[in-house]
Amino acid sequence: MNSRRTVILVVAVVVGAIASFGLLNYIRNVEGSVYENAEPETVWVVQRPIAKGTSIDQVLNQGLIGESEIPASFRPATAIVDPETELAGLVAVTDLPANAPLVTGNFVAPSVVNTGITDRLEERGLTTVTFSLDQVKGAAYLLEPGDRVNVLSLKALGELVVATGGTEIDAEADSEDGSSESTGSADADAGTRAYDYDARYVYQNVEILAIDKSLTPDLGESTDEQETAARNGGMITLAVPPEAVQLILSVGTENLYLSLVPPSYEPYELPPLDLGDQVLPGENGDELTPYSDLEAPTPAP
Repeated sequence: MNSRRTVILVVAVVVGAIASFGLLNYIRNVEGSVYENAEPETVWVVQRPIAKGTSIDQVLNQGLIGESEIPASFRPATAIVDPETELAGLVAVTDLPANAPLVTGNFVAPSVVNTGITDRLEERGLTTVTFSLDQVKGAAYLLEPGDRVNVLSLKALGELVVATGGTEIDAEADSEDGSSESTGSADADAGTRAYDYDARYVYQNVEILAIDKSLTPDLGESTDEQETAARNGGMITLAVPPEAVQLILSVGTENLYLSLVPPSYEPYELPPLDLGDQVLPGENGDELTPYSDLEAPTPAP
């Protein structure tokens, strides 16, 4: 009986040894496949956390980064080779965690990180114009700082208009020759005319600098949902040249309407509508859809 147990024990030991040997070979084969044709290369990595705004001189002096070897296949394409030269005069764009490889974009010019609102405007010679809009006129508050919008002026045809010479007259008032005065040659009979409002493009592709008190995030920053919800109000600040501020205020901020456009939007000429036209686009066989000229908008004559 004892000899049988001894045989079983010996067999178990042999099987275990074979399994261990097989596992060792498997691990070596996996390692070999990972490092096959992958010569180790030196990269710079963050040794200790680096705070946003830390200069590269401080980083080097304090030993916050160091060299490390990794397989060539794992080396980032934008890895920094010589931080002292490539990052000279730059600062960390955001907090950098330990063990992160140092790549292009981790460090930027100090102005990108530290710039305030006045500095941002000064760089391009711009000023601000601020106004409040409700959700309908403010694109349902879907706007974000940094977005681009078309700015329109929306006025009812029955509102007072300024005649030549600066005298205010009623849009429906009769002129001396018996004809009725109205904006855009609209029909004097409000019951039959096709248009009740005069919508005009004030400016196209205008930059939103801020919504409420939230500015466009700095490069590398992100905002959480709570911050986004807090700033989705109706106080909107545009970044425009000084003469544009004058014109926008002259149009009347209470008449403004914002239309969100994509980053690829290219402004083109959009003359005033002929408000005397009694045919709407959907009633015209040549203009049934607004998307007919979507790929290549052609300026109106």
